[in-house]
Amino acid sequence: PIGRAVSMQLALNGCFVVGLFPSAARSEAVAMNELTELGTLAHAFGIDPAGEAGAAEAAAEVERLFGRLDLLVNCLKYESESPFQTIAESEFLDVLKKNIGAAGFLTRAVLDLMADRPKPKIVNVTTAFADSGDPVFAASQAAIISLTRSFATSLPSKFRVNAVAVRAPAESEENEEDPLFRPQMKTASDDVARTILFLLSSESTLLNGEVVVLG
Repeated sequence: PIGRAVSMQLALNGCFVVGLFPSAARSEAVAMNELTELGTLAHAFGIDPAGEAGAAEAAAEVERLFGRLDLLVNCLKYESESPFQTIAESEFLDVLKKNIGAAGFLTRAVLDLMADRPKPKIVNVTTAFADSGDPVFAASQAAIISLTRSFATSLPSKFRVNAVAVRAPAESEENEEDPLFRPQMKTASDDVARTILFLLSSESTLLNGEVVVLG
């Protein structure tokens, strides 16, 4: 949902959009078709950028289509259905690879396409890891925050790399009828998308290596 909302808002602001949808999330590619029907220049590819090969394939498609890249939003998310106590080693590693790899390998793969652009910007989207009851998933989200801050200091100075951490809504508890004790509302995808657009805009030039927490 966040990827769809970001794609929509970027396209409606005049950006050419390329969306990546791993096989498990290809239903979201429908959003790209909606953009195309609206007359915007959008492309969708069933590519998983969590590995080196997939990230390289994605970068090659962007280069073929446009020859450059100004903005990158990493918002793929993968959670295991198994509890920590019983998670298999392969699934444990899958959670780390699919979350950290998507942000790390794709960013590395497109750096050459962004290097000559005047104001390249990258935004990584995470779930606020303190809210996660899954230690493995929480570790992957914390790693994305670390990647964000490391990229912000290690990439050329014209790059701006920030993150948006979306908090999970609290569980209902006692006194839920009292407005002071009501759990927070779920953060809408459009609100997340607007925050991402701000970080991609010229209004956020002074922000680098920051994490905006929503919810």
